[in-house]
Amino acid sequence: VRKATEEREGYRLHVERMQAELTNAQSMVDLATRQNALLKDQLRESEQARDRADKVQQIEYVKNIVVKYLESNDRQMLPVLYTALHLSDTDVNRIRNGQEKGVMAWFK
Repeated sequence: VRKATEEREGYRLHVERMQAELTNAQSMVDLATRQNALLKDQLRESEQARDRADKVQQIEYVKNIVVKYLESNDRQMLPVLYTALHLSDTDVNRIRNGQEKGVMAWFK
C-alpha cells in the first residue's frame, strides 16, 4: 500500500511538472505569435515607407524631365518624358497630333 501511495505521489508530481511545462510552452507560443504579428507589422510599415520613398524619387525624376523640357523646349526630351510617364502608344500619338495642330504652343 505504501509503495502504491508513493507511486501515485510520483505520478501526481510528474503530472504537475508536465502541466507546468505545458503552461510554459503555451506562454512561449503566445509570445512568439505576438512577436510574429509585431514583426509583420514592422515589415509592412518598412515596405510602405520604401514604396513612398521610391515614388518620391520617381516624381522628382519626372519633374526634372518636365522642367528640362519646358526650359529648353528640346523635343529630344519627349521620348524620355514618354518613358518616365509610362505613356501608351495611343497617348504618345495624341500628344504628337496635338503638337502638329499647335495645341501645345502654350509650352513655348
